[in-house]
Amino acid sequence: MKLEYSIDAKSDLKQIDEEIRERIVKQIEKLQHNAIPENSRFIELGDLELFRLKLQKKDRNSDLNHRIFYQIINNNKVIVRAIFHRRKGYGKQTKKELESRVKN
Repeated sequence: MKLEYSIDAKSDLKQIDEEIRERIVKQIEKLQHNAIPENSRFIELGDLELFRLKLQKKDRNSDLNHRIFYQIINNNKVIVRAIFHRRKGYGKQTKKELESRVKN
């Protein structure tokens, strides 16, 4: 499966510490071989259909505590739309931001 990052997702990655960023990218790259892993979930936000990949250690206070929002297009492409820390990964503001990112 082809893997793409939106401009916004690339920007999100740049804001994350390098060590954590590398760990996140490794998990995202796995989507090429399995687009719906065990720690992902299909979500609908209004008209928006996305998957949310939950990256989290058992300790919620760990450095790796992020949510990856992505779309699967025609069963052959994964587009990463957002990479948010858990604190930002939920709520009305997040929904609005995701909607604007998918429309672009």
